[in-house]
Amino acid sequence: MVDGGDLVAHSSSRWIPLISLAFAVPLAACGATTTATGTSAPGTSTPATSAPTPTVAAPTTTAAAPSCPSGGTVGSALGGITLPNPTGITSPATTTLPAGATDINCEYRGTTANAIISILTGIPASTISKFSDQFPVAFKPVAGVGDEARSFYVSLGGGKDNEGVVAAKGSTVVAIVATATPATLSQIEALVNSLL
Repeated sequence: MVDGGDLVAHSSSRWIPLISLAFAVPLAACGATTTATGTSAPGTSTPATSAPTPTVAAPTTTAAAPSCPSGGTVGSALGGITLPNPTGITSPATTTLPAGATDINCEYRGTTANAIISILTGIPASTISKFSDQFPVAFKPVAGVGDEARSFYVSLGGGKDNEGVVAAKGSTVVAIVATATPATLSQIEALVNSLL
């Protein structure tokens, strides 16, 4: 942590997409939906009177699941950085998973870098869309990772970036978002592939 607990020393408005993504991805991936006044539920067609304002409850930090990769493994895969062992993040939508599905969220918060890994099993591969719909920019398809994969990249300035990959293979979806790491998208893709 730098400067009073911020992930890095940038204006807080630059972190809104990352923070929203980091917490909204597990929420969206678990199938939670919101219907604002004037909008319609899926399968209906009532025109919206205004754009809905998404709200996401902050996740609860817990002990990391034993299946979370170690900080050393993740740091090595993300460009040879030092990351602590993970803490778990309990997604607010964990209780909305289909019967038999699991949702593991691992956060690696370093002094200047941050990574979040979400692993969902026992869910439809189409869940990948719920992740990529939450990316802060349009996704790009990725070949050679799982059955289907998508990525994003956003420069945060000052040599820092926010990038992520989500992939599906069978009934497993893995998503990794890395901020201010030296990792390339290829390195993140390789880590995702190893977790599928």
